[in-house]
Amino acid sequence: MATDSGRDVGSDDVVVALERDELYTVIRTAVRDALLDVLGTVLLLGLALLFVATGARVLADPSSGGTALGVGGILVGFGIAASALGLGPSIRE
Repeated sequence: MATDSGRDVGSDDVVVALERDELYTVIRTAVRDALLDVLGTVLLLGLALLFVATGARVLADPSSGGTALGVGGILVGFGIAASALGLGPSIRE
């Protein structure tokens, strides 16, 4: 079997030829997706930290009487963090 370049290739060989523009597009798209994933993870971890900190503050204040609310906030924060790190079900899907 001959390829576009004219050289023979055996049946076991796989030849993938990308032109320079196609390769640039693929790499640019992959880098953009990776950066957006990192940004989304950082934002979700920030939101999780906010929930955990708020829940801990409510839990630590004995005058508020919001023990269930504080524990709930902490659990929601841990759930968001686990989802952002891929340890639980994804929020995006």
